[in-house]
Amino acid sequence: MIEVVDVVKEYVTSKTTFRALNGASLKIGDGEFVAITGKSGSGKSTLLNILGTLDTMTSGKVYVDGVDISALSGKEVAEYRNKKVGFVFQSFYLEPGYSVYDNVELPLVLAGGRAKNNRPLVEAALSEVGLLSKIKEKAVNLSGGEQQRVAIARAIINNPSYILADEPCGNLDTHNSENIMRILDGLHKNGKTIVMVTHDMEDAQKAGRIIAMSDGKIIDG
Repeated sequence: MIEVVDVVKEYVTSKTTFRALNGASLKIGDGEFVAITGKSGSGKSTLLNILGTLDTMTSGKVYVDGVDISALSGKEVAEYRNKKVGFVFQSFYLEPGYSVYDNVELPLVLAGGRAKNNRPLVEAALSEVGLLSKIKEKAVNLSGGEQQRVAIARAIINNPSYILADEPCGNLDTHNSENIMRILDGLHKNGKTIVMVTHDMEDAQKAGRIIAMSDGKIIDG
């Protein structure tokens, strides 16, 4: 499970200090599908980035499966990101000139996986998101919805326990958003813990629990 305890995150400049998180605390159980909502600047993406060790906290604690992730070494952080967590972002972050296969395989390569063993895993991940037929296509030639599905396949390739999704439907139309939410729901039903940041209440209502944030604090959920 994930436990966030009184987390503060401050961004300091020469002129001011901005507190993005102001004592945020919450628990997320194994197998939950949670949506974090709130206005722009409420701290929801900052919280997600801290859960994924993409950002550091100023104070407080975050425990994932009982481990204090702020105490991880550089090597342990890299392993945590690559094996424990799958990331899905609004902007996809695919390599446009790479094939779909190469984009999905990338986490396996970074983890030192042997290339000859990778193809069945890549094919299984692409089948999960309905894009096996696009395996040789370059990412730049895909639609936005297809690119996000490739990004999800990449996120699940190492069979992570947690999927962290930051506005996964933010750049998509209604039809493609429904497809992405259907895929996330399927991953949840297969046992993944999903933490999704969204400003769209229709998408949020498809999660099992809604957590509302305001001014860097959890105010509901």
